[in-house]
Amino acid sequence: MKRILIVENDLLLAMINKRFCQLLGHEVVHSARNAEEAIAAVKKHSPDIILMDIKIDGHLDGIEAMHEIRKFSEAKVVYFTGNSEPSVITRAEQTNMLAFCVKPISLEYLKDILS
Repeated sequence: MKRILIVENDLLLAMINKRFCQLLGHEVVHSARNAEEAIAAVKKHSPDIILMDIKIDGHLDGIEAMHEIRKFSEAKVVYFTGNSEPSVITRAEQTNMLAFCVKPISLEYLKDILS
């Protein structure tokens, strides 16, 4: 069982991702809507994996939030986004990501990533 932090500003998608993780036997330690909340949650909960939307609320996007998180955590990150432009992927790769996924994702796909 992995400890997972979900960072998603769309509440419905956050709930779906949480349910998917739970169905796969993982513990969702927190769901955050913005970078500041995500950074605080990583410090408090020490997740194994962060499911990070790139376009989130606040002044930092998900990739910028991961750069801040990388200063104190080596948690694995899986990005979820609707934007698959090469420049976005290149920026995400700089954070030592586990995977880059274009929304929507299926339960089977998430299972493959988390295993």
